[in-house]
Amino acid sequence: MRHALHTAALLLALCTLAACTDEESDLGATLMGGDAIYNGKSYTMYADTAYSLRDDSLLTTGNTKIVIGNYTDATFGTVSSQYFTQITLPSTNQNINFGEVTIDSVVLSLAIDSLFPDTSLTYNMHFEVMHLAEPLSADSTYYSFCSIPVDAAGVLYNEAKQVKGGDRVVNLALGGSINSILSLTANNDEFAELTKGLRISIVAASSDDGMLTVDLSQTATRIRAHYRYGDDTAYYDFSISNGIHFSHFEHNYSGAVVNGQKSVAGGSRLYVEPLAGYNAVVVFDRTIRAFRAEHPVAVVHRAELVLPVATEAPAKVPRRLIATNGKRYITDYISAGVDGYYNSANKCYRLRIPLHLQELLRSGFDNGTYLMIDSRSSVATRTILNGYNETDKPRIELEYTE
Repeated sequence: MRHALHTAALLLALCTLAACTDEESDLGATLMGGDAIYNGKSYTMYADTAYSLRDDSLLTTGNTKIVIGNYTDATFGTVSSQYFTQITLPSTNQNINFGEVTIDSVVLSLAIDSLFPDTSLTYNMHFEVMHLAEPLSADSTYYSFCSIPVDAAGVLYNEAKQVKGGDRVVNLALGGSINSILSLTANNDEFAELTKGLRISIVAASSDDGMLTVDLSQTATRIRAHYRYGDDTAYYDFSISNGIHFSHFEHNYSGAVVNGQKSVAGGSRLYVEPLAGYNAVVVFDRTIRAFRAEHPVAVVHRAELVLPVATEAPAKVPRRLIATNGKRYITDYISAGVDGYYNSANKCYRLRIPLHLQELLRSGFDNGTYLMIDSRSSVATRTILNGYNETDKPRIELEYTE
């Protein structure tokens, strides 16, 4: 009886093993190359056309990092950035009453994330902090072209400071009407509306050419009011990032290589600029149609969009490019190394797009893949890509079966 049971168990195991071997497994697939997995055919598609496109509707409401300052170069002209923000209490449940205290000093602190174009340098920056003439609206969505008028008499800070690459915080001792602004007694729902808010900027005419990125998520970014209550001294921290806030960008392309037109032909170069500057569009329409006609049932297993960087591009380029199909983000980024990050060894960006390419082949046409700098509303780095007439041109390197 025991022998019969052992025999039955062995037969069951053999049947199970046979059933398993009939099915493919992806176990260990990440340790193998694409050729070993699919034994597919390699193919390269080259862009038919490309162009640079003005980014004129960039949402800047609620960023966790912001850029202030001014920068000029021969390719992209001049860009300026300002920051508009509410002043809020640190908690929605917290009330404040400064009616019986004396404010001695108020310091606006900005936590430094980086400096552009070179974080290691020292910059002379003329900071200007202005009181807004009207409050920001909770019912509004603010874009890079939006602006709020300031109170001409509401100058809270207007001085130059040196900002060094090793600095962690910029401290601005506010004056003017700031004491009376912060002395308003209200709960958090009313306080931001009553205080209206601030515009923080750097005056270009009396500053070095450079931009400061501020990390709003750091507790060091705040307004701290030092006050006296009788014989006691204390301080209270207000926020300039918990409420409504946005960035305003201005570009001047006069005399620049990029002339400021809505669209710039990309036969030779493609320009990718942050802060509502330029995005790039690459189109593979004729190539898509030709490939589909020749391989109507092709299945794409691997596809990478390769974007060579031009020789004259700035030495410090954006760390990553992202892509959309014009309506939504392309979310094929899976494998490290081909998910849009800059490859310094090969001087190019590589984006993984197999699903996107399969959709293009299914539809039979391509309206363009839109390329932009990751976090483009809060970084200053820019780059130049090769155009579609160059030897090392934008392309899709793919592997398929049929």
